[in-house]
Amino acid sequence: MIEVVVVAAYPMVRAGLRAVVEAAADCAVVGEAASLAEGVALAGRLEPTVALVDLGQAGPADLAELAGLASDEPALGLVVLTDAAAGPRLPPLTRGRLGYLPRDADPSAILQAVRGVAAGLVVLAPELVPSLVAPLRPTDQAPAEALTGRELEVLALLAQGLPNKTIAVRLAISEHTVKFHVGAILAKLGAASRTEAVMLAARQGLLML
Repeated sequence: MIEVVVVAAYPMVRAGLRAVVEAAADCAVVGEAASLAEGVALAGRLEPTVALVDLGQAGPADLAELAGLASDEPALGLVVLTDAAAGPRLPPLTRGRLGYLPRDADPSAILQAVRGVAAGLVVLAPELVPSLVAPLRPTDQAPAEALTGRELEVLALLAQGLPNKTIAVRLAISEHTVKFHVGAILAKLGAASRTEAVMLAARQGLLML
């Protein structure tokens, strides 16, 4: 069960988000907060899987609270409903376990983001990408070495949050071979973790989240 804390300033927005989450059999709302400060305290006490945050008209103090929550609770998934203007001031994607959606996202997109972030992924709405993602590297830097077909298959399964053993079964290869491919993917993308590899691959258009 994915335990969710809902954070939104307006009661009707909180009620709407609660209804979206509780419509899913695999999710449950374990708490609600009317501000990010309350949400930080609630997340520390309840230790939910995901915090679903509506930023609304967020000011500098709200964004500071969100940054603090992202920093102090690295295991907590964050799904943030926001607008493009807030993008440059939001927690960086390198944190992982992040989802950024527009405030008018439909219920199915919100649920997909909650599930993806709970699995350790980064989930981005296409319209928010320009404000959230800086260019991957300077234009005078050589591009990353191309991934092989098998590495792309492994990468797609990594993006689903699958462990090496399951990937090995899916691709009918040994777990040792999977580890070899994962190592090659990290090296070619310049990633320090599986989550970062998925994020970098998404930036380069190697997979869609």
